[in-house]
Amino acid sequence: MSAKIRNTFSAAMFAVTATTSAALAPAAFAQTAADTVSFVNFENREVGVYGNAEAKEDFKRNDYDKSWWYAMDKNNGENSKVVYDGEEHGKVLQLKYPKGCVGPNDNDTPACAAQIIQPLVKTADTMWSAYDIFFEDGFEFQLGGKLPGLCGGKCYTGNAMPQTGDGWSARIMWRKDGNAVQLIYFMGQESVYGDDFKWDLNGTIPQKQFSTGTWHRIVNKVSMNTIATPGNGDKNGRVQTWLDGELVLDVDTLRLRDYDTVKVDKFYLSTFHGGSSAEWAPTHDCFIRFDNFTVSTDSIAVKAGAPDTTARDSSGTERIMPRAQSRATVTPVETYRIDGTFVGRKNTLPDAATHQLKNGKRVKVGR
Repeated sequence: MSAKIRNTFSAAMFAVTATTSAALAPAAFAQTAADTVSFVNFENREVGVYGNAEAKEDFKRNDYDKSWWYAMDKNNGENSKVVYDGEEHGKVLQLKYPKGCVGPNDNDTPACAAQIIQPLVKTADTMWSAYDIFFEDGFEFQLGGKLPGLCGGKCYTGNAMPQTGDGWSARIMWRKDGNAVQLIYFMGQESVYGDDFKWDLNGTIPQKQFSTGTWHRIVNKVSMNTIATPGNGDKNGRVQTWLDGELVLDVDTLRLRDYDTVKVDKFYLSTFHGGSSAEWAPTHDCFIRFDNFTVSTDSIAVKAGAPDTTARDSSGTERIMPRAQSRATVTPVETYRIDGTFVGRKNTLPDAATHQLKNGKRVKVGR
């Protein structure tokens, strides 16, 4: 997808009303502007330093929760920059992971990468998030490091272990050799530092790894557990993750909360090497690029670059993601269900094969 088309998509997401935006919303991201809670793709920024002030403008937040930004302005502006990545991604965020830096490191010698807690303008019991990520050549995974994810309530991280079901987090980590896991804090976790859930679909597929020099797409879905009795949540909270269009994690036995006031209410962009000890640290400066940060109350396409992706909503109804009307022609593309399975090719005449509902969404017409 070209940067020009992406700019059109981005403007459509926020400039038009929910009733008219469905036909313009990008299939690679949330389905409609009404569903989209947050979307940041950096096309509105100049190439150069991307500091706390820019982050505050782009990562929209509510006006009552505490939020903070840290390290974006540190190391003389070297930590966080907008760079041009090429025609497909356009402008992206590049974060620096300085030599020897471990943990968030709340000082200037050096401050590690970037930290943003974004209290969302809309909360929900089920929320989707997505972003594209590129580990630059030479990136050292070492023993591991943190990547962004969703959280809620007190948003437990570090060695703060939830005791009363008043908060949770489901961030992502790279481990040694780039092995990918979900680091989840929840009631009943075994480790004080959260429990790892490997991206191996419960042992049914090979352990997924991040690679350097290539763009990956990560999509998360987090659903809160039910509560039969206040103060005693059920063990049916669910976290699902797709990597490059493939379902790699599906755990549905989590007690994430004990009270229905705890929701998915924050996006936590916290990234650094660590751990806390020196062996976690990179031996030279390393860099990761990020793009298309998206949070949505509805499904997000799990495979990037598919303008016509088929998905299923929570009721199981198959939906056609809206197509960008700015394109003169659209060639057939491979399409995938929301679980990542291939569903064949779709014709290039969506209006003949689908029916548009009043809410702007499309459903397949039976033949």
